[in-house]
Amino acid sequence: MKNLSLKSLIILIFFSVFLHAQTPPLIPEGWSDGYVYDNGIRVHYYHAIPAPDKPVMIMVHGVTDNGLCWTTLTQELQKEYNVYMLDARGHGLSDPFTNTDDGETLVKDVVGFVEAMSIEDPILVGHSMGAATVMRIGAEYPDLTQSIIMLDPFLASLNPRPQNQKAKQPEQNNRKPETKATKPQKRLSINMFAPPETLVKQNNYSFDELVEKGHNDFPKWNSVDIQCWALSKKQYHGPYNDNAWKAMHGTMNIGDALSKITVPALVLKADTSPDSRKINEEAVKGLKGIKLIHIDGAGHNLHHDELDRTVMEIQIFLQTIK
Repeated sequence: MKNLSLKSLIILIFFSVFLHAQTPPLIPEGWSDGYVYDNGIRVHYYHAIPAPDKPVMIMVHGVTDNGLCWTTLTQELQKEYNVYMLDARGHGLSDPFTNTDDGETLVKDVVGFVEAMSIEDPILVGHSMGAATVMRIGAEYPDLTQSIIMLDPFLASLNPRPQNQKAKQPEQNNRKPETKATKPQKRLSINMFAPPETLVKQNNYSFDELVEKGHNDFPKWNSVDIQCWALSKKQYHGPYNDNAWKAMHGTMNIGDALSKITVPALVLKADTSPDSRKINEEAVKGLKGIKLIHIDGAGHNLHHDELDRTVMEIQIFLQTIK
């Protein structure tokens, strides 16, 4: 009897270790995913628990992320909204960029998804590059959407990056400061734009390594957000040539799009210096229907850094425009 109990204990310990090993995140219970053929490629999407009688919300992520990177925010909103989360072209499970893509392509992908799914008057939510995408849709397709929510967009057009100047990687925000007591970490470099060989090398990082990096770099994030972030880096196709890079860069050249939005719009910006806040405030000054809020304590990924505050501001905004 004692031997049997010992054997049972060993089996229990084995399965406990096995079940707690890091594995790529699964789609949350009740969610589904699928594809549409849209603007010449397959666009992959996730669909939260269906809420057919609720307003439709479409979420568009930033560079190197995927649709699942919206998971924790969506879980807070899915009771009130029928939420779709897209994998942008070149990201997640959507098809790669093509040689004919340009600065209009990612905008047309979202518009095409709305049309392919026969969705009427969606709420568009975007982060970073996705925020630029939905901003431009608001300006260029004024009848497509009922409202727009932009998480930490640039509020002015991008200038071409000087060749000798490295781009700031937004995903590096909120990294833990290194101390002598900190356990040495294997340095994994995450690039948005790089030669194909480098981008593919990133895809070959192990999920465990990426999760470890996420916990080290983003101490404020929920574990689910870190797992989804890790998976997205393994799935990122990236721009393998200059045309694809120009397509992504062109998407973020917003021009005067913000001033052309005619539907109610919310801009949530990361915490920043008083001078930078004034610049952001000046960018929306006099624009009717545009609400700007800075999220204290949040970096570029503000919906991960300060989830509760982000949810609250989105809910308040949407309630006031009903």
